[in-house]
Amino acid sequence: MKKENLQKFFIGALIATLATTAGYLIAPIEVRFLSTLTNNSILIGLTFAIGSLVFAFLSIWVGRLSDKLGREKFILIGLLLGIIYPLFYASTYNIFQYMGVRCIWAFSGVAIGPIFMAYLQDLLKDNKKKGYYFGILFSVQSISGSVGALLGGILSDSYNLAAPYYAISFIFLLATIISITQFKFKEKKDKSKMPEEKRDLLFSLRYMFKKPELVFYFFQNTGFGLGWGIKPFLWPIIIYELAGKDIITGCIFATMGIMAFFVLPFAGKFVDKNGPFHGAMIAMSILGCSGLVLAFSKDLSIIWIAAAIYAIGEAVNGPAQAILLTENIESKYRGEMLGLDAVLDRSIQTISPFIAGLFLTFLAPQEVLFFYITVYWITLLILIYIYNTKIKIKQK
Repeated sequence: MKKENLQKFFIGALIATLATTAGYLIAPIEVRFLSTLTNNSILIGLTFAIGSLVFAFLSIWVGRLSDKLGREKFILIGLLLGIIYPLFYASTYNIFQYMGVRCIWAFSGVAIGPIFMAYLQDLLKDNKKKGYYFGILFSVQSISGSVGALLGGILSDSYNLAAPYYAISFIFLLATIISITQFKFKEKKDKSKMPEEKRDLLFSLRYMFKKPELVFYFFQNTGFGLGWGIKPFLWPIIIYELAGKDIITGCIFATMGIMAFFVLPFAGKFVDKNGPFHGAMIAMSILGCSGLVLAFSKDLSIIWIAAAIYAIGEAVNGPAQAILLTENIESKYRGEMLGLDAVLDRSIQTISPFIAGLFLTFLAPQEVLFFYITVYWITLLILIYIYNTKIKIKQK
């Protein structure tokens, strides 16, 4: 049974990697495509906001349904919608049509995002090397996203702005064919005679905060998410001030992606050996130390090295978070809980750059970054406290 689950995991990982590649195809050109529909920057921003709001609204609800009805059905629906929504995007004539299609994208995003991750976690919940396998998955996805973005730019330059959208549809078609041939769509039956459990709107929040392991995860994910949210906004400003060239920013980010690709499998093994709690705290320590260099150094080469080390912290963080959720959420609640996790992630990553923007009105960029690095250290102290007072006692 374990071998069968591992085989299903790798098939699922292949589908997830295809979906990641497809998602990044329009990363370089979506804003430019929207600019052909309207010259109103407020409407362009609203288009992205609407997608995020619908995604957040659907995440917990669809996740709860997947707990009850089975995840593979929803994943297949998400992949099928992935074939359709890019074609709708490419054929829109105004920004409001594009906004409407964002609602279809949101459902697809939930199905191939948190629900798909819940499916993969279910498959690895009894595996002793889950960190290693998650590390491989995240490693491949880090490269596939970069390849997708590069391919999207090439297609746009070679043909037109609509070409990457058609490519998304084609890749999702391949992923759908794989899922139809490999998934087993059986009715999910509850063999127990117990009446169906009722869950109110706040069930998932109560579930998270009643378990110290998930409280640990909440603070760790919040601290990490705040730093993750400002990276694409604040880092380019800092690097450009020192280098005067955008290509240097791209090279530093590419270095981080390559570092993550090679480190992630080993990071997963490290977390398997030392446990997700120690892995999370070590990740936060690496991010805090390298982040201080990023916040204070004026030497571009040192910043480049610090960014590469920072990527190691991010690499250790990924498997640690995945294992924390896999081991501490019951399968019957996993879809809803990962839906909640997706909502929290979106909220944190939306608030973070907004706060950074406010600080930039009276602080220098590296001073703002220092504030966020301080959050890492505060988070680390909170994690140490929770682990020593709540979790370590339970493990004895």
